[in-house]
Amino acid sequence: MNETLQNRLAGVREQIAAACERCGRDPEEVTLVAVSKTFPFARIEEAYGAGQVDFGENYIQDCLAKMETARNLKLPLRWHFIGHLQSNKIKYYNAAFHLFHGLDSLKLARGLARKALAGNFKARVLVQVNIGDEATKAGIPAASLFDFLREIGYIEGLSIEGLMAIPPAGASAEASRPYFRSLYALFSEAKAQFLPLMPEFKQLSMGMSKDFTVAVEEGATIVRVGSLLFGERKQKVVLN
Repeated sequence: MNETLQNRLAGVREQIAAACERCGRDPEEVTLVAVSKTFPFARIEEAYGAGQVDFGENYIQDCLAKMETARNLKLPLRWHFIGHLQSNKIKYYNAAFHLFHGLDSLKLARGLARKALAGNFKARVLVQVNIGDEATKAGIPAASLFDFLREIGYIEGLSIEGLMAIPPAGASAEASRPYFRSLYALFSEAKAQFLPLMPEFKQLSMGMSKDFTVAVEEGATIVRVGSLLFGERKQKVVLN
């Protein structure tokens, strides 16, 4: 086993536990998703050997290949799709995905629902919020979130399980805190309004390698950590 990866995983878990202690939370409330995109399956297998089961990918065909390898090795991994899902890639989405972190349009919601109904499963999704109102970033504007939730709440084939966001890049982890706090406020209000309609609306995915401890302090139930575990990744060129 790669001792460095094992130690890094242990270190991240310790930081999550310490953040939970600071704000009076149970570390069991927080899921660590190891962002394994662009890394070979061997690294995933090493992380699994250190107790990691949740992995995040953002290239769907790469993820399908890794899923197949995991099935062949009988590894009980949970796969989170954390990237933008293009309409022409919906055909690849299937019941093996544990959670999709990037629902950002009604068109995508309907496409995923049709695929799920055809495959006799429910697509478990988080709605992506453009919490910083950035023109270059995907997601539902905060001001439109509740209207969007009302639109998708009755779409058969979807399980709306919470919210996800990536705050604007800042110079420090603390720069993300006000955005995380705003997202948590939206999450809490949405849960109060929509929980009868969306009984699984319980997850808040926010925080990455740079700021995940701040995200935990502000209420994250899922953090997505990649470079802190696996190191810097090479940029991948995707041909459409």
